[in-house]
Amino acid sequence: MPETLILTRDALTEGRRVEQAEPPVLRNETSQTKQRESVEVSIPEVLIEQSEEVRVLHVDDNPEYADLVKTILERDNPEYAVSTATSAVEGVQELSEGRYDCVVSDYQMPMTDGLEFLELVRDQHPDVPFILLTGAGDEELASKAIEAGVTDYVRKHGGTQQYDILANRIDNAVSRYHTRQQFWDALSWYQRLIEQDLVGVFVAQDGEFAFVNERFAKLCGHDRASLVGAAYTTLPDKLGGLAVALSDLGSANFPLRTAVTARCSDGSTTEVDTHIGTVQYDGERAYLGVLWTDDL
Repeated sequence: MPETLILTRDALTEGRRVEQAEPPVLRNETSQTKQRESVEVSIPEVLIEQSEEVRVLHVDDNPEYADLVKTILERDNPEYAVSTATSAVEGVQELSEGRYDCVVSDYQMPMTDGLEFLELVRDQHPDVPFILLTGAGDEELASKAIEAGVTDYVRKHGGTQQYDILANRIDNAVSRYHTRQQFWDALSWYQRLIEQDLVGVFVAQDGEFAFVNERFAKLCGHDRASLVGAAYTTLPDKLGGLAVALSDLGSANFPLRTAVTARCSDGSTTEVDTHIGTVQYDGERAYLGVLWTDDL
């Protein structure tokens, strides 16, 4: 099931400098209106391309045990790439030099224990998953670890089952971590698109434009106020090819990537790269479109 992102006016502008002179114009809203509007937007595929490799850093002062864990995890989980460190200092150095999807740490280590190492990691990497390995039966430590902010913990015990449990906890933690990253990447992406007019953006619903940004209006040869609430058929002059594409959305497979024909001011034509996806706008089905070209 695809992750979704809730966009509001406040979410788009909070803590950021808005590049355009006035806020976006939405249906039934003037540029002076401050009412909150929200758009539920599926995260675009371009933002969720993740490497299949899962990079794990395992920190344990026993190099033989660390090598054993590495061997078993990589043997049973081909997508894993496990690096090892034998101290908290070495672990922090590894994190500063490379990208890791998860940290697995022993608790009992000389000089710095696993929870102190967690504090060092959180100072520089507040979101990376951190799984603590604890001794069997140490429920009090497990409780302290949760309070300290570990993502999860696994108790060491005999047999190979512990490695299956560890791999399962890593998979779950990394999945949640990637989902959060995707959310914030998507939010940042939409902020740049809408606020800075880097590309043309529109939301279409019921045969009309519910939202457009300045760049899209420029591509169309119209002003934004005249487009919001207007039918697709208002695009016969500069961007008539988009009207044709929008008329066929009911039978399209999404996300849709296509090229639409636009007419330049000198009478020539050019192709505009276009991505369209389905969204929920005001609780009803709508379409989010993103267009870009250097020619218009």
